Amino acid sequence: MNKLIMNKKVINIINNSQDLDYEINNEMVIINLFSEKAKSMNINIKQKENSYLVINYGCLFYDNIEININGQIIGNNNRCIINLRALAEQNHANINVCVKASENTIGNVIIEDLKGLNENGTITFMPILEINTNEVDASHYATIGSLDEKELFYLQTKGLDLNTSISLLKKSFIYNLFSDEFINEINKGKENYE
Repeated sequence: MNKLIMNKKVINIINNSQDLDYEINNEMVIINLFSEKAKSMNINIKQKENSYLVINYGCLFYDNIEININGQIIGNNNRCIINLRALAEQNHANINVCVKASENTIGNVIIEDLKGLNENGTITFMPILEINTNEVDASHYATIGSLDEKELFYLQTKGLDLNTSISLLKKSFIYNLFSDEFINEINKGKENYE
C-alpha cells in the first residue's frame, strides 16, 4: 500500500438509515454502521488515489428492505474492504454490493465479505465485482446460514438458558465486525432508550 495516505477518519453511524455518499482521496476511512432495525439504504463511495476504505456494516431487519452498497475505484493504489453482517429477524432483505474498478487503474485491492444469518426471515446477497483492468486483486465471499445447534447446545451446557444463548450468538455474529469502542457506543445508545 502506498505510504501517501495522510490521515485516518473513523465514521460511526448507529441506527441511521440515511443514504451515504462519500469521496475518498489520499486518506484512510473506516465507516462503521450498525442498525438494529435496518431500513432500505444506499451507500455510494468513490475512491480516487491512494485511499484505504473499510466499511463494517452490521444490521438486523424486521421489514422488507433493500441495501445497495456501490463502490467506484477510479484511481490507483486503493484498498476497498466491505464487511457486512445481516441478521434476518423477519421478512426479506435484498443486499447488493457492487465495486467497480475503472479501466487503466493499477495497484487496487477489493474484498467483499458478506454473511447472513436467517432466523425468521430471508436474505438475498448479490455480490458484484466489475473489473475493467488486469491490475487488481479482487475477491468476494457470501454465506447465509442459521444459528449453529452445536454452539447453542454448548452454551446451554455452561448454564445459559436457550433464549440467552440465542441472544449471545446473534450479538456475537454482528458485533465481531466492530472495535470495542464502537460496541460501547452501540450499547450506550441502547441504555439511553431503556
